[in-house]
Amino acid sequence: MLHDAALSYLHFIFALILVAALAAEAFMLRLPVDGRVARLLLRIDLFYGVSAVGVIAAGLARVFWGAKGAEFYGAQPFFWAKLAAFAVIGIISIAPTRKFIGWVRQAGKDAAFAVAEAEVKGVRRLVMIEVHLLALVPLFAALMARGIGS
Repeated sequence: MLHDAALSYLHFIFALILVAALAAEAFMLRLPVDGRVARLLLRIDLFYGVSAVGVIAAGLARVFWGAKGAEFYGAQPFFWAKLAAFAVIGIISIAPTRKFIGWVRQAGKDAAFAVAEAEVKGVRRLVMIEVHLLALVPLFAALMARGIGS
């Protein structure tokens, strides 16, 4: 039981770091984006990416080495819905990451670099879509854990 609790704890910790990083990105994208802000956004995005990998790794560990086992999870439709939501979030997150990298590169070439407000709003819109989709993940997890839908 302690082993399963440790895997659950890791899964939750990585998920909380992911949520915090995504919230930080959304907040930072309310500011005018210059080189300094772009570099900070890229650092926050690194935390976001590492935590996403951690969530996946801990989740897979729970599936294969946790108390419920792969058979339980494989039969749960909300497990697949949770994975699908997380995958869509991951796909959407590619565009902001690419923008952050591009902004940092541009800022390195131009000391007076500033991103147009419309471009920042477009990236913030994507991040907010991620935030809203992320709200579905714990709902699917709660339904899955209780075996609802099977």
